[in-house]
Amino acid sequence: MRKITAIVLGTGTMGSLATSYMIDKGVEIVAAQDTNPHLVGKDLGEVVGISKVLNVRIRGNIEEALNERTADIAIVSTLTKMEDIYPTLKKCIEKGINVITTSEEALYPWIISQELTTKLDRLAKEHHVTVTGSGGQDNFRVNIVSLLTGACHSITSVAVIHVSDLSKSGPTAARNYHLGDTVQQFSEAMKGRGVPLSSLRMCLEAIGADLGLTTKHLEQKAEPTLADMDVEARGVEGGIIRKGYVTGMKKLTRIDTDQGVTLSGDQTLKAFSDNEKKEGPYNECIIKGIPDITMRLKWSGSEAKASQVAQLVNRIPDVINSEPGYITVEKLPKLKFRALPLQFYLKG
Repeated sequence: MRKITAIVLGTGTMGSLATSYMIDKGVEIVAAQDTNPHLVGKDLGEVVGISKVLNVRIRGNIEEALNERTADIAIVSTLTKMEDIYPTLKKCIEKGINVITTSEEALYPWIISQELTTKLDRLAKEHHVTVTGSGGQDNFRVNIVSLLTGACHSITSVAVIHVSDLSKSGPTAARNYHLGDTVQQFSEAMKGRGVPLSSLRMCLEAIGADLGLTTKHLEQKAEPTLADMDVEARGVEGGIIRKGYVTGMKKLTRIDTDQGVTLSGDQTLKAFSDNEKKEGPYNECIIKGIPDITMRLKWSGSEAKASQVAQLVNRIPDVINSEPGYITVEKLPKLKFRALPLQFYLKG
């Protein structure tokens, strides 16, 4: 039985860890690409920090990587927005390669990027491949939540809460979430660009689709989180956010459905204080109904990344086995641990 072959597009934290996990699960990496000029030409094994040479040279552009060798699947961990990642997904599809991506908007893009998603869906069907967005939101913020609702006789609301620490994130995350800004600067930024899209909105829409709920009204807003003491944050100048300044952002989403069930998302991304670090990042699901159900998952920052990538890699057989098209995760089989090399889970 031949190994599954994969192309790695993006060799940052997620792409590197995915490479290591795939090798552990018997996947053969045949090509890789990254835009960082310091990585181009290096062996992928050296870049991702594993103790063997993979004989895969990192290419500087996607076309070079896709032309290296044919592959069963491409692992794309680069951009977040659908409009930005669309050209990459399109090139993979046109080469007849299945795709799984960590892009947050790719999880359930049918509402926010309907035109682009429809184009990708049509193109994937023409080339007999599947495109999927996965990662940490796959299991913890969509499928486990849907699964828990099966233990309820009736439901009035489903709330998904995600709290994450940005204290060790770089300057890009600091700018995106306004770390170190004043409240006035934050308010002006919100007026200028509007409420930033919450990844929990895609999760809620995927949950709604899975449960057969239809949206009647959608509301989103963003609020700053403020420091009640000086907070360390690597991504801001000087490494400190002073008391009273912005430590991050709380993004709130509410979807009222025609079936009377309210779906809500509370996503907080901020630089944690010392006390908050003791509590740690977490995901929580609160279902109100008969009966009420609450589930909380906690982990460290490294554990969260490991879990995100494990979900991505465990999904690979499901994506290859799937019918062609843009298939979102609520339509895929239950996500499971893979004890054997991944090729043993392929159909046929």
